[in-house]
Amino acid sequence: MEASDGAADNTTASHESQSGLSTFESTPLLADVARLAGVSTATVSRFLNEPSKVTERTRAKVQAAIDQLDWVPNAAARSLVSRRSYAVGAIVPTLEHEKFHQQLQAFQSRLGEEGLAVFVACSSYDPAEGYRQARGMIARGVDALALVGDDYPDALFELLASKGIPYVVTFGKREDSQHPCVGFEHARAYELMTQRLLALGHNRFGVIFQSPKDNSRVQARLRAINDTLANNGLAIRPQHLAVIADNSSVRIPFARQAFRQLMSAQPAPTAIICGNDTLAIGALLEANAMGLDVPGAVSISGFDDIELAAQFQPSVTTIRVPDREMGALAAQYLIDRIAGKSPTCPPMLEVSLIERESIGPVPAL
Repeated sequence: MEASDGAADNTTASHESQSGLSTFESTPLLADVARLAGVSTATVSRFLNEPSKVTERTRAKVQAAIDQLDWVPNAAARSLVSRRSYAVGAIVPTLEHEKFHQQLQAFQSRLGEEGLAVFVACSSYDPAEGYRQARGMIARGVDALALVGDDYPDALFELLASKGIPYVVTFGKREDSQHPCVGFEHARAYELMTQRLLALGHNRFGVIFQSPKDNSRVQARLRAINDTLANNGLAIRPQHLAVIADNSSVRIPFARQAFRQLMSAQPAPTAIICGNDTLAIGALLEANAMGLDVPGAVSISGFDDIELAAQFQPSVTTIRVPDREMGALAAQYLIDRIAGKSPTCPPMLEVSLIERESIGPVPAL
């Protein structure tokens, strides 16, 4: 490959010298990059479209030429030639959540290594809005699509299938779903937390959670708590359950109000399981305002292991989610699908219970 490149390079360089392009006084072209790198224009195209087919030494030379010329490929022309957009879409519920940021960063980083751009849109936890955003990306020709969860209309998956567009679901999917997924078992995560609190002697549980509406992941978490308690002859009292009606609600104020409400019930819960770390922090803030010792009077747990969880006082016991690993693996799955391969999705990833200061033994009577 490299020998044939050299023959083409001489022709290219001669042509460019005669045309005056060697001065680079005008906007640089792909041919200018090729001449400066000492390779053929075909090699530059391979570097852009299929970098794995270019040697590491040649990749370095082409990239150095691109950097020196500050050259930006013409995406429209590139797409016309290859019939690809070199872009992948990602639909997330919100950009307000730290864990989605981390997944997207790993996702974008891996795709960027292959010369692929990422378009991001938010569904605002609304399946219809997610479908609308996805249709817009498909209309713009994305090569593949990543979706957080599979709580979307069947019409979306039918559209992807009809157009042969690769996709992957991240974070988790419905139990009866056959969609390709890179995620973890949400039910398992909350079994771990509930079992740990049971082992500490707790038998009165409270729950502060985000809305389960149109969110099979949250539904699985709540079901796991209820099932684990039921297996131990326990249940959550109605007065010990607080669920946000709308996921657009402000979470910390809701959690503070919910915590006060739960702790005012008689008898009060001795352990409160929260749907995420933000809700747990809201509950901890209100416990402090009420003068309640945590975990002396009540244990509080979260989910996600956001950065603040370890730094808060008391530090938050939580479930650590492999968000960056999910992003990288989801990107690799789509890279392989775009390349025409038939990859299998990895097994469901493991979560970890991170025990810190916010939970402890059941309070003595």
